[in-house]
Amino acid sequence: MKTIRALRQAQRWTQFELALKVGVQPQTVYLWESGRRMPLVPQLRRLGAIFEICSDEIDLEPSREHDGEDPPAHRPRADRRPGEAAPGRDEGGRPTVRGRGDRAPTR
Repeated sequence: MKTIRALRQAQRWTQFELALKVGVQPQTVYLWESGRRMPLVPQLRRLGAIFEICSDEIDLEPSREHDGEDPPAHRPRADRRPGEAAPGRDEGGRPTVRGRGDRAPTR
């Protein structure tokens, strides 16, 4: 069984070219290959026809590029200062809710 990425690369196609053949957006092919989305049944059948294989032979699990290691842990985009609450949360970590009369703090 081969992944969508492996099948595409064996044909020397770009994600854009495969997307045109299947009738989806190029971002959809990226999402399939990264494992974030799964193709719908009609799309999977179309992929099988395009690659001239049974659609059951397409491995929908993304290939691990880390040689079996767990993926890197999530890292926040920005660090907060010690004691600083997350945006939209109070000091206790609870979501903050503003009523109609409340206004956002001004700076």
